[in-house]
Amino acid sequence: MPRLLLINPSNESTGLGKFRSIAWPPLNLPYLAALTPDHYEIKIIDENVESFKFMEADIVGITALTSTVTRGYKIAQMYREQGITTVMGGIHVSMMPEEALCYSDAVVIGEAESVWPKLLQDFENGRLEKQYHGVWMDLDNLPTPRRDLLRSDYYKWGSIQTSRGCPMNCSFCSVTTFSGKRVRRRPLEDVISELEQIPQEKIAVSDDNIIGHSKKDRAWAKALFTRIIEKGIKKRFFVQSSIQFGEDPELIKLAAKAGVTILFIGIESVNPDSLKSYQKQINLTRNRRYHQLLSSIRKSGILINGAFIVGGDEDDLSIFHTTLKFIESSKIDILQITKPTPLPGTGLWKQLSGDNRILDTDFPKAWMNYRFTKMVFKPHKMSIDDVYEGFTYLKIKYYGFWGTVKRTLATLLSSKSITSTIIAYAVNQSYKKGFLNSEHYKIYRNKGLKRKFQNLR
Repeated sequence: MPRLLLINPSNESTGLGKFRSIAWPPLNLPYLAALTPDHYEIKIIDENVESFKFMEADIVGITALTSTVTRGYKIAQMYREQGITTVMGGIHVSMMPEEALCYSDAVVIGEAESVWPKLLQDFENGRLEKQYHGVWMDLDNLPTPRRDLLRSDYYKWGSIQTSRGCPMNCSFCSVTTFSGKRVRRRPLEDVISELEQIPQEKIAVSDDNIIGHSKKDRAWAKALFTRIIEKGIKKRFFVQSSIQFGEDPELIKLAAKAGVTILFIGIESVNPDSLKSYQKQINLTRNRRYHQLLSSIRKSGILINGAFIVGGDEDDLSIFHTTLKFIESSKIDILQITKPTPLPGTGLWKQLSGDNRILDTDFPKAWMNYRFTKMVFKPHKMSIDDVYEGFTYLKIKYYGFWGTVKRTLATLLSSKSITSTIIAYAVNQSYKKGFLNSEHYKIYRNKGLKRKFQNLR
């Protein structure tokens, strides 16, 4: 019986998965496990939630993001040195296959499900190829992922995927390159059946945009929420969507009734010039209505997890206080704020690398710094220290005592739910813990930040 080991490596510096309040299971490896023939013995290691220990195997599959690929390469080399066949895939490997082949016997480019059975057959027959190219297949026949192989006692959240693909092609995102511009949907009843099997009461829907980009997609989302209500599925959902969610009262009402508790929205920036540079046209045409659209969602009891990217070429020193004031006035319940990071496969990567502006190029070691907290290029209007100081200022204010009290009360009044408020508080505290343990907080917290940013005129 051949032994298959599937590994999801973590970033060696940090990882949000290590905070239990916001950890949910990866689905890519459980999907591959479900497509693996029955005569294999399969084990999965998610290094974000459990320590890696060398296990004997006949073939090892490793997935990786850009921020985790350095660790993935180390693990791959560990097995190759023992003569064990090693295969790598995932979004970074798909964008940098030649690099990955320096550390593995084979790579999968693109979505792996369509080629996984053939890859294993080739392995057994001793004719493994160097590259396997996955296709954007229809999702009608996706199997149920093998969640039983994960350390399920750790994850407070379950996870499910209902679609793949995104037509927006934002300059900082590689999802369109990896999964295509067309939104591909799973059959609705398959999603409902799988939801009923997931034991966790909290579910993260991993779709990049639950409502897609067309009337047909939005109708599908409404049908999903309607079926959840009809089936009496009592769960709380974390979903991702564009700001367009706030334009559809019927959608908001159905989502709230179905149990949507947290809505992750890529607001990205309050600076129209930055939105233009990020190719975020959906937001650019609606940025003057941000408050109205977010208020419409929060009035239903759904919490807003607002995502911002600050520190790009079009931002100056004023962006940090301006962003903070917007976050406070719009009563963002949960904050995710990152620095612009040129990931391979993105328009931002092509632009900055083409202009020779990327500073941290000691690859593959440098990839561990491409985790949205480091600046790996100098923006046009600020120094890198300015960006780090601005982030430190903004987060100190946001996570401060009075800021936390006001935000928590606003969340409670809006959601009218102690449980939702506790969830939001726990997620914010996880992000806060990561910030307080960061080198930037230790270096920049006593630099006269209030005088530099709050009093800027």
